[in-house]
Amino acid sequence: MKKYGVVILAAGDATRLQMDIPKGLIEIHNSSLLKRILEKCPKNVAIMTSKKNHKKIEEHVLSLQLEGKEITFFSQKSALIEGLDKESPIGNGDLFRAFYASSSYQNFLNNQVERVVVCPVDNPLCQPDFPYLQGSAELIVLGVKKRSASESVGTVILGDKLSVKEYTEEKSGLGLAYTGIFSATIDFFKRAAHMDSMVKSQLIEKIHEGKKVAKQEKFVFDFFPLAKSYELVEVHRQSHFCPIKRAFGEDSLEEALRILQ
Repeated sequence: MKKYGVVILAAGDATRLQMDIPKGLIEIHNSSLLKRILEKCPKNVAIMTSKKNHKKIEEHVLSLQLEGKEITFFSQKSALIEGLDKESPIGNGDLFRAFYASSSYQNFLNNQVERVVVCPVDNPLCQPDFPYLQGSAELIVLGVKKRSASESVGTVILGDKLSVKEYTEEKSGLGLAYTGIFSATIDFFKRAAHMDSMVKSQLIEKIHEGKKVAKQEKFVFDFFPLAKSYELVEVHRQSHFCPIKRAFGEDSLEEALRILQ
């Protein structure tokens, strides 16, 4: 098995759950989302934050006093929200550029890391040590069966290249849902970073403080077609996918508390 490191995507805040904290600090039965994932990680870990939550996340992780791990931090870019005099992170699509430009990338190289596993912080069932993420394809993506054709989740599209259709673009039947969990070679990360300017941002409408606003965002899966080879691995939702997107209902904190009790 090639040596791997883990990147945790933790730039988001818990505003949709009516909490004024970084999403990674949400607790499930007295254990934060960050702690749950970090405990399953190998030695080398990098955490992507935002300008707004960087300090809180760093302080929280250091307070955990996890032994045997080298944890570094890097931040994604922010940009002004149109119509408001406020900044917001430009989206997890800034992962490759931000990681490559940071000391986290050099730390992985110094430790001979050959593959990087990416875990969204809002999924407490993420298993960075899942063996199928250690395959030989340049890009490996985990997918689960959709609950329904109308489920608000990206759909994995297969072809010569792997891509993901965001749920706002297309609700394409009962294909596999994109979990946000993937792994890629360190060389893919470097190539994607070099091609960052060629992957355009998208204008996304969102509700911010009760007002509809527009902001430029990049999605990490917009870089997937750059992979020279890929593998899509279907996993069981009940053991790998429990994203916390809202307070109640499906894909919620309420659901996670029930599943992980």
